Amino acid sequence: MNERTEAAHVELLDAIVAALDLPLPSIAEADEQLYYQLLERRTVAVRITLSANRTVSRDPRLAAATIRRRTAEEPVTYTPFEFEKNGEVR
Repeated sequence: MNERTEAAHVELLDAIVAALDLPLPSIAEADEQLYYQLLERRTVAVRITLSANRTVSRDPRLAAATIRRRTAEEPVTYTPFEFEKNGEVR
């Protein structure tokens, strides 16, 4: 694997991590439901993108761009969990 190919795969992995690294929701039940729904939608988008990329283009940069675009289309809409500075729950 050359440096360019390696960089493309690192870019793809970074896009996957960014898509699935969601802030924890507040303890409100509605926020927890929104969190899990968003995580599921983003996971499905990543799986579909990787599957299509593997069978069609095999271009990790294209897959990374697609994952980033789909992630931007599915923003966090719930209230994230907040910690107090002393480690207590807010």
